[in-house]
Amino acid sequence: MEVDPALDALRDRLAEIVASPPDNTDDLVDTLSGLAKLSNQWSEAIQALRAPTRRLVGPAAAASVSVAARRAEESFIELEITLGDALAAQPRAVRQP
Repeated sequence: MEVDPALDALRDRLAEIVASPPDNTDDLVDTLSGLAKLSNQWSEAIQALRAPTRRLVGPAAAASVSVAARRAEESFIELEITLGDALAAQPRAVRQP
C-alpha cells in the first residue's frame, strides 16, 4: 500500500507541534486554528467511510465509524472553544492617536 505524501506532510506537522508546542499566544492561535480546521475535515472524512464500511464490513463496524466521527466532531467543537479563549487572551494592540 502506497503512502499519500499529503498524509506524510500532515504527520510531520503534527510531530512538529508535539516536539515544539507554541510558546506565545499568536502561535497558539495559529496552531489551534489549523487543528480546528483539520479536525472538522477529519470528522467529515471519517463520516464518509460509514457507508462503504457498512457495505464492505457490516453494520457493527459502520456503527464504530459513526462513533469515531462523532468523537472527531466533539474534538472540533472543543478546539473551536479553546481557539475562542486563546483569541480573547491575545494582547490587544495599543492604538496610537
